[in-house]
This record gives sequence, structure tokens and C-alpha cells, in this order.
Amino acid sequence: MRLGDVRGRDRALCTLYGLFAVGGCLVMGTLAIVFVVRNADAGPLGVIENFLRDATRNLASQFIYADLALIWAALAAFMIIEARRLGIRHVWAYIVGAPALALVVSFSVFMYVRQLKIAAMNDAHAEPTSTAMTTHAMTRGTQR
Repeated sequence: MRLGDVRGRDRALCTLYGLFAVGGCLVMGTLAIVFVVRNADAGPLGVIENFLRDATRNLASQFIYADLALIWAALAAFMIIEARRLGIRHVWAYIVGAPALALVVSFSVFMYVRQLKIAAMNDAHAEPTSTAMTTHAMTRGTQR
């Protein structure tokens, strides 16, 4: 199912999740580029070392870094459970994508795909009911 096929509340949620993913990608991507440019003289491994050092430099940054790591673990559990329940493939990519891209991006993309699956399931359940109702309405009065 694609966004063009989705209506109502499901479409609004997909749009919201998509906006978070795009906005998060822009903000976090910009911050990542600025950090890499400022630390480019350290080389690729040096950039990673500098990032980890800066992320754990003081208690405030350690608090935020630990909180994000714990949120990432909790959301990974949620994504695995929901992926199994809804049949979402490649859930590992969303989990690995969090530190590679940003948690806001990977989780928002997962929620977007999840909402598309939910909308498809709702459509699949709604179609037989509407077909049965149409059939009943067409045959009403013809039986004796």
C-alpha cells in the first residue's frame, strides 16, 4: 500500500511520521556534516573518536547519551514486537539505522511503514464487509 491509497486518520499519521523523518534527517544530517567538517583533520576514525569523546565528556552529555541508548533499546524491542505482529520485514535495518542516521529518522520511518501496514489490514477487513453488505442489499427482496 502507498500513501496515495491511504485515507483519513491513517493518512494523517503517515504524513506526520514522514514529516518527522524528513525534518529529523535535515536537522541531524546538518549537525553531522558540521561535526565531520570541524573534525575532518582527525581522519575517519578520529572523527568517530572525537564524537564519542564529546558525547561522554561531562555528566550532562553522559545523561543524554545514556538516555538515548536506553530509549533506542526500548524502541528496538517495540519495533521487533510490532514487526512480527504486522509482518514488517527487515526490522533490523530500522534498529541499526538509529545510530547510523538518527533515532528520530529510523523510528519515524518504521512508524510510517507500520501505519501503512495497519491501513492495509483495515482495508482488507473493510472490503469483505462492504461487499457482503452490497450483495445483501442487491438480493434483498428477491428471495421468497
